[in-house]
Amino acid sequence: MNKKSLLLCICLCLLASLIGCTIDLNQPTGATPGSQAQPTSPASTTSAGTSWGGLNLNGRLVYSTYAVAEIPPATRIQMLNLATSENKTIFRVTRNAWVYYLSVAPDEKSLVMAYAPPSEPNTEPVTSLYTLPLEDGGEPQLLLDPNLSSDRYIQVEWSPDGKYIYFVHYNLQQQPANETVPHFNIFRMSYPDGSPEKIIDHGFWPRLSADSSKLVYISLDPVSGVNELFVANADGSDAHEIPLSDPVASQILDAPIFSPDGTAILFSAPTPAAAYEPNWLDRVIGVQIAQAHNVSSDWWSVPIAGGTVTRLTHLQTIKLFASISPDKKHIASESGEGIFVMDPDGSNLTQLLLEPTISSPLNWIP
Repeated sequence: MNKKSLLLCICLCLLASLIGCTIDLNQPTGATPGSQAQPTSPASTTSAGTSWGGLNLNGRLVYSTYAVAEIPPATRIQMLNLATSENKTIFRVTRNAWVYYLSVAPDEKSLVMAYAPPSEPNTEPVTSLYTLPLEDGGEPQLLLDPNLSSDRYIQVEWSPDGKYIYFVHYNLQQQPANETVPHFNIFRMSYPDGSPEKIIDHGFWPRLSADSSKLVYISLDPVSGVNELFVANADGSDAHEIPLSDPVASQILDAPIFSPDGTAILFSAPTPAAAYEPNWLDRVIGVQIAQAHNVSSDWWSVPIAGGTVTRLTHLQTIKLFASISPDKKHIASESGEGIFVMDPDGSNLTQLLLEPTISSPLNWIP
C-alpha cells in the first residue's frame, strides 16, 4: 500500500467514525520507510480535563490514536491517567508505520503490539508482533518474525498471568476460492521464548478470563461469514459455542470479553433491525470481518453457559472494544466517538474523551 492509498483508507475510516454514530449519554439506565519512531518528549503531555472527576476513577488507559492534521497521519500510543487527567504520548511513529492492536503486559513494564513498521513506497506493509517499553521510550523490538511476506498478525492479547501471548494470524495468499473471508487462526506462545502453537481454527478476537483459565473468542465460518460466540479452555481444548436464546444480530458479533465477575460474556453486536448490509464505504475499503466494528452496535451480555441475552447500552456506535478496570467496578470502552466508561450493567455511562481517531484497542491498567 503506498502513502496515498494509506492516507485514503485512514481518512475513509475516520469518515466512518463520524457519520451516523452518536452516543446518547441519556440512554435508559441498566441496561477496535523511512524514519524511525521518535521517543516521547515532555512536550507531548496534555491535560484531558476532569469531566469524570466525580466517578473517582483510578489507573491509566493505554491506546493508540492517529493525528489527521499531519500528512501522512502519525500514529501515537497514548497513556491517560484517570486520577490526574494527564494524557501523554509514550510512543510516536512516523510516515506509513501503523499500530493495529496493542496489549499491555501484566507487569505493566511493556506492551506487545501488532505493528507495521515503516515500509518502502508502493510496497505492502507487513504486520507482525513487536514489544515496546511502556514508559521508558525506545524502539519496537520484533517478537515474532513472519515466515512469509504474506503472513499477517492482526490481534494480540497477553494472558493475565503473563505466561502466554495469544494472537490472530492469517495469510494473504492462502484463502481458498470458496471462502468469503480470510482463514483466521488463533495462536498462543509462552512468553518470552516459546514457539507459536495454533489452538483455534477459524477464530479471532481472543480474550482471556481474569484467572487465565478460559478463552472467549469469535468463531468465523469462512464460507458464509457468519460469526458465533465460543468459549474454550486456555489451551483451546473443549471449545464450544455459547448459545444465544434471544433475538440478536448473531451473525455479526465482535470484541467479546469476560464480565468483571466472570459469570457472563459481554460482546458487541447491532440490534436485529440493523442487520448488516455493506455500504459504499465498506466496499471501498474492503471490509470483510469484524463487521460490527463498522456498523452501529451496542454492548450485550449473555451468561457464560449461554441463554438470555441482555442489552446493556443504547449507543448505536461503531468500533466498540472494552477493558475492565483493575478494581472491577467499571468498564471502559472505545467507540466511534472516543472513550466512555460505564458500570458492568451498562448504567452510569459517562464520556471520558471525545476522540474519533482511536486506532487500537484500549487497555485499563493500574
